[in-house]
Amino acid sequence: MEEHEFIFYVDWSDITWYCGMDVHKHKLAVALYSTDVQESEGLKTAIFSVDTDGLTQFWNYMKKFRPLKFAMEATGIYHHLIYNFLKEKALYANWQYELIVVNPADSAGLPGRPKNDKIDSKNLSRYLAAGLLKNGKPIVEVLEDLKAIFRRGLRLRRDMATLKNRIKKNLDRAGLRMKKFDLSLIWTRKLLCYFVRQEKSLGEFLTGTLKEKGSLANHRTIITKNMEKFQPYLIFALTPAERILIRQDLVELDFKSGREALFAVEIEQMIMDYPHIRKHASNLASIPGFSKPTAVWILAEIGSVKRFKNYRSFTAFCGCCPRVVSSEDKIYSAHASRHSNIYLRKIFYSASYILCTVLKADSELKTYANRVYARKSKYSKKLAIYTVATKLARLVYAILTSEKPFSPNYSEQQGYTNPSRNGHNFSLVERKTLRRAKNCLAHVIEIEGVNKLGILGEDAQKLAEGLEKLLQGSVSS
Repeated sequence: MEEHEFIFYVDWSDITWYCGMDVHKHKLAVALYSTDVQESEGLKTAIFSVDTDGLTQFWNYMKKFRPLKFAMEATGIYHHLIYNFLKEKALYANWQYELIVVNPADSAGLPGRPKNDKIDSKNLSRYLAAGLLKNGKPIVEVLEDLKAIFRRGLRLRRDMATLKNRIKKNLDRAGLRMKKFDLSLIWTRKLLCYFVRQEKSLGEFLTGTLKEKGSLANHRTIITKNMEKFQPYLIFALTPAERILIRQDLVELDFKSGREALFAVEIEQMIMDYPHIRKHASNLASIPGFSKPTAVWILAEIGSVKRFKNYRSFTAFCGCCPRVVSSEDKIYSAHASRHSNIYLRKIFYSASYILCTVLKADSELKTYANRVYARKSKYSKKLAIYTVATKLARLVYAILTSEKPFSPNYSEQQGYTNPSRNGHNFSLVERKTLRRAKNCLAHVIEIEGVNKLGILGEDAQKLAEGLEKLLQGSVSS
């Protein structure tokens, strides 16, 4: 009788596996974790390269185990390729699985040995099996592309500001320290462009420019109007090195200005095929202080508004709420939290500043901004602007959830009026003043001997009662 070796066959697909992935730029570390009825743990690890052959080997390896869930940390842009690869494979796979992209801040606070670096694939697979991981911001390709374009545009504007400062610095070295010389204007750039080509003083150059018919003839009128700016500096001239440096910076500044204009065209072309994005952007642009490009940028940074539980979590993500500090039974509101989206924080702060100081059109929102700015700017202008920014963030959340544009006079259209028994509508500042007067009168009445003064005591009592009724009438429903 022949002896045959017993072969133990294991069908790995019958076991529930959870896959954790640690995504790097060139490598993908994978860990598969499972438990059985006897609470025995199984762990398998592998490393693949992030290229065509590596991803093919990775998928063939996954088909053997058929994981129920995949989890990876958000790593800037490197996890996008793996996410899109698994999402595409899910359309043709023989089993269904779930993709989870974890915020690194969420996974860092989970139990386990402390780590300063990213949590590796082994711990991710264990946390995934225990149900401790939750999905972060969903990846929408068009929004990710728009976000990258807007952030590049912000970097471009910073570079342009650096170039302008560099040009002004070289002009200052030569003594040409004109006030309010705005390099964002076309005529100032052209004026400098022709000035650095000649070895003349500023006065000789301007005299020849105003007499001759040349390329600056179209700007002769505006140059004449601004002659007072140049009058104290007509005798100064640039050195050869200063002319070379300014000429190079002007060329680069014009190039970057053209790129900035090109960004606006490319963004408009990108959203042409997405009517839902255009609709939301149009609704957000109806808010005073927001332009259409700003509205698209907000959508790109937010993603889906449905991932926020309420407006409080949304304003916290936008950086428009204070950091709460508590000690014993006292609670304080500190500065705005820095654990938020820095770009949204800047967008809402800029829009709030424009609403408080620049816009002149009357609306309920403008009235609110003026009232807050008048009340709080005496203590801190930044606090007043952030208060209005919080209001704008709440409006953005309401508009995105309701899918309706901003209405400047919403309360009037809804027939809402501030409830009042006596027909008085007091603002918050006015109610505080009335309440303070009532409390002072109450203290006066409590002073011993005041009631014996006759008219003063009776008048104080009646006036305090009248203020109480007035306050109740102004705030009660």
